[in-house]
Amino acid sequence: TSSPFLTSKPNMKTSIIFATLVASSAAFAPSPKATTSIALLSTVEDGAVEAVPEVESVVERTPGPFPPEGLQSGFAAAATTENKFASEIGAQVPLGFFDPLGVLSTEDDMQFEWWREAEIKHGRISMLAVVGYITTYAGYRIPGCEDIPAGFAGLDKSFWPSGSLAATNLYWTLTTILILETAVMKDTIGNAEHPGDYRNGVGTGRGWDSKSDKYKRNERAKELNNGRAAMMGIWGIAVHDSMGNIDEIIGQFKPIAAAAIDAALQ
Repeated sequence: TSSPFLTSKPNMKTSIIFATLVASSAAFAPSPKATTSIALLSTVEDGAVEAVPEVESVVERTPGPFPPEGLQSGFAAAATTENKFASEIGAQVPLGFFDPLGVLSTEDDMQFEWWREAEIKHGRISMLAVVGYITTYAGYRIPGCEDIPAGFAGLDKSFWPSGSLAATNLYWTLTTILILETAVMKDTIGNAEHPGDYRNGVGTGRGWDSKSDKYKRNERAKELNNGRAAMMGIWGIAVHDSMGNIDEIIGQFKPIAAAAIDAALQ
């Protein structure tokens, strides 16, 4: 299951105001030029990253601890680590293999596959969550849920009275999720080609199996990137929904989303 998004409004607002003040003060600080040596990264055909020779580059840097000294060189070191997973799908520019907490320092295959599968599942759930939020925000509802507001406001129990069609919809939605999580969205027969492969023998020998290795790596990298973006996106949506200013963030996209959904439903 995905991580909860429950936050305290006063704490969140305080944190954002504090972060804004710090950013504002940094923006007006002097920024002399300094010459530093940074390791650049380039992609290779299979989506992995490799280091190219260091070059001298003039970068803008503010004095003092903001930003931290050696930030770029630290990222470059993380990206060019000797860890055996450094060439795995998802280790790509600009950060490359980024494991600041050393979760994969033991280079354990089972541990890596567990983390990768968790990342993929959270990414898929987040992509569905973003689409679901935008759809309900644009005003679309299934029968019985026409009066339920979008976002956290819809969690109010008063909108789900016992015996109503809305409550029945909620019950069957949760039941479907439970069935998918426990019996479908997993490698039930033990023949997964990679973490997150839940085909379970469906389409064997055709479709995905007929594609080249390069195509598969590219598509898997796209899924990872879209999932990562969606995880950040739904977190941002949840924060602004809880703060009450979601209209200021995505309100301008409401007619665009409605038009796109209408076109898809035709």
